[in-house]
Amino acid sequence: MLTERERKEIGRLWARKCDQDARKLPQTERHRNLEPDSAEFICALAAGLRAKRLLEIGGSSGISTIALAAAAKETGGRLVSIEIEPARQAESRSTIEGLDLAEQVEFVLDDAGEFLPRIRDAVDFVLIDCEKEDYARFFDLLPVVSGTVVVADNILSHGLTDYVAHVRSSRSAESVTLAIGKGLEVTRIR
Repeated sequence: MLTERERKEIGRLWARKCDQDARKLPQTERHRNLEPDSAEFICALAAGLRAKRLLEIGGSSGISTIALAAAAKETGGRLVSIEIEPARQAESRSTIEGLDLAEQVEFVLDDAGEFLPRIRDAVDFVLIDCEKEDYARFFDLLPVVSGTVVVADNILSHGLTDYVAHVRSSRSAESVTLAIGKGLEVTRIR
C-alpha cells in the first residue's frame, strides 16, 4: 500500500497537473498523470495479486510510477516504466529516487511500439496510459501469460469503446470497466 510520503508526492504531482489544465496549457506542455484514486487502486491491485513483473506504458512525470513501484517494493518485484518524453521521465526518475523506490524501477526511454517486441519475459501486471490510439496495438504486443492483469486508463473520459471491444473480443481474456478516476478497464488473461 502507498505510504503517506508517497501519497504526498502523488498529491503534489496531481495539483500541478490540475493547475496546468486550468491554465489551458498546450497538450504538449501538460503532464498526463493518472488520477490519485486510480493510483491507489492499481497499487492495491498489483500488490494484492503479488505481481513481481510489472510494466507501465506511459509513465509521464510519475504518479503511476510511484504507485506501481510501491507495489513492486511490497511484492519483491520490479517495474519497467516506458516513457517516450525525456523531460517527464527525468522528473519521474528524480521523484522515485527521492522516495527510495529506485531499486524497484527500470526506466526505459523509448517508443513502446519499438520496445514491447523486445521484452523476453512475460509480465504479471501492466498499466496502459499513453496515446489512446495505441492502446489496442500495445495490448496485442504485451508478453502475457495466464493470470496477467492489464489495466488501461481513461476508458470513460475518452470514450475508448474500441479498446474495450478489442480486449473483450479475445477468447483468452475477461474484462470489466471500473468507474475509478477517468475509468479503468481491468483485463485478466485466462
